[in-house]
Amino acid sequence: MKRGLGVLLAAFGVTLAVVVGLRLEAAGLAVVVGILCGIVAALPVNGALLYVLWRERRERERLEERLRLAQERPPATAPVVILNAGRGADMLPGGGELLGAYGLAGRQGAREFTIVGEEEGR
Repeated sequence: MKRGLGVLLAAFGVTLAVVVGLRLEAAGLAVVVGILCGIVAALPVNGALLYVLWRERRERERLEERLRLAQERPPATAPVVILNAGRGADMLPGGGELLGAYGLAGRQGAREFTIVGEEEGR
C-alpha cells in the first residue's frame, strides 16, 4: 500500500513537472527552478536547527527531572560534631586529667579571633 502510494506520488510529480516545463517560458521556468533550489539548499540548515533544538529540549527535560527528583528526596543532614573540652572535661572519668595532659582542658585564657579584612592596628 505504501509503496503504491509512493509510486503514484512520484508519477504525479513527474507529470506535473513535464506539463509545467512545456507551458512556461524560459523566465518563468528559471524562477521555478530557483525557488526549488532555494528550498533544497535550506533543508540541511533547517534539519541541523531542528536537531539542535530537539537536543536542547531533551537536556532541559533531563535537568527538570533531576531537579524534581532532588526536591522530592529529603535533604541529607550534615553530621554534627561538637568538641567541647572546657567545663565538661572534669565530668569525664579521671576528672579530665587525660585531656589536661594534652592541653585541651587547661585553656582558661581569653580567645583571640582574626577577622579577615580588618586592619591589624586595632
